[in-house]
Amino acid sequence: MSKSINIRTQSHSYEVLIDEGLIKTYDFKWLVQGKQILIVKDSNVPIEILKDLEKSLNKSEVSEVFHIEIKTNERNKSFEGIMPIYALLNEKKFNRDSLIIGLGGGITTDMAGFVASSYLRGIDLIQIPTTLLAQVDAAIGGKTGINFSGSKNNIGAFYQPELVLMDTSSLESLPEKDFTAGLAEIIKHSLIADNNLFQRLENTFLNGNSLSEEELIQVIYESSLIKAFIVSNDEKEKGDRALLNFGHTYGHAFEGSQSLNGFSHGEAVGLGMICASNLSLLLGNISQEEYERIIALIKSVGLPFEIPKDFNVDEFMQAMSRDKKILSKKLRFITLKGIGRAEITENLEEDLILKSISL
Repeated sequence: MSKSINIRTQSHSYEVLIDEGLIKTYDFKWLVQGKQILIVKDSNVPIEILKDLEKSLNKSEVSEVFHIEIKTNERNKSFEGIMPIYALLNEKKFNRDSLIIGLGGGITTDMAGFVASSYLRGIDLIQIPTTLLAQVDAAIGGKTGINFSGSKNNIGAFYQPELVLMDTSSLESLPEKDFTAGLAEIIKHSLIADNNLFQRLENTFLNGNSLSEEELIQVIYESSLIKAFIVSNDEKEKGDRALLNFGHTYGHAFEGSQSLNGFSHGEAVGLGMICASNLSLLLGNISQEEYERIIALIKSVGLPFEIPKDFNVDEFMQAMSRDKKILSKKLRFITLKGIGRAEITENLEEDLILKSISL
């Protein structure tokens, strides 16, 4: 049951395809025939997936296919981490008619996208996200970037791909922790824009069930559709695209706090959504019942729902002060107006922010 989403932005339009087995079966010829291809491979992606992709590309009459493997961690998501990619492109004399493929999780798609946006002022890009988190978040919308000087994704570009392939077969090798991280983003999308999706997730996970392959494809499709709609209308985050940062102002600060070293992006966002929901409750915008439903769903998928005992508040506030979402010296928070509706909130007192993390 293949699903397709057409994303149309001011700069570029492209298709997002969602199905099982796409890496083996998709005909890339229309995009890659006669071109040099560089696959930027996530170190966590099984070699079998890379081989399947290379076979598909070679059937599509490419000129040459190279691959480079990158270490996928936030420390390596840096200038130093992307330099070997530029070096290989330069060594193999890639020209403007060549193409980069990002094969892996969100760190990989961010790094591959940034290199594609900047090498020779921009070459074609295909994103093949292999984690649930990357499929429903990082690979859609054209955000690319690297970390610099302790801040997350503060150097980058908006650069849209030619194609996004979401092959659900690639999720079979994912550790449970990584799959859960993707569920955090799906829950986020339901909270900001789709009460029906939130209820469907409740009906599944609160009853101790898991998603079938068909249900997973449908949930990825509905979640991706929300992001696609928002980014199509606001490509460069001048307005409603900021709603996609629900839970992220807190989440990025959690990731930047040494006392929470080891927290994954999904875990940080899950906890961040609870804090942002608590802030919404403190502002009187959601009910206690809605707040408890949100906590129950986040807890049911295995995401953290309490602040760890060794949490350092001062570190957290310092990390938050470096957030790239500060505009005109105002830190923006995304808050809920109910399950399925969100808004941008600014000019909050520090005491209220501190109170919102007292879970």
